[in-house]
Amino acid sequence: METAAPTGIGNGGKGKSTRQSNLSGITPQARWKEANPQAVWAHQALRSALKRGLVIQEPCEECGALDAEAHHPDYDRPMDVRWFCRRHHKQEHRRLKCEAING
Repeated sequence: METAAPTGIGNGGKGKSTRQSNLSGITPQARWKEANPQAVWAHQALRSALKRGLVIQEPCEECGALDAEAHHPDYDRPMDVRWFCRRHHKQEHRRLKCEAING
């Protein structure tokens, strides 16, 4: 199952419970969803396509692990994803963040 959905941010929804903001009373995930409607739409579209068998989950591009997550390079193309295990997915986001900072 694809775990890169908005509820899968952080620790992948596993283990620790979600902390609520002391000031606003909304969870970080709810705040992220509100700030990123295009990403939410892309995640929902991909999740639906996976359930319907229109898209098949693939192994991690880097290490071949079968428990891979979808990475959307472009949220306007929700079915065009790269597949990474959790470790390599986080690594890809760090790389993209560094690219954005360093140009």
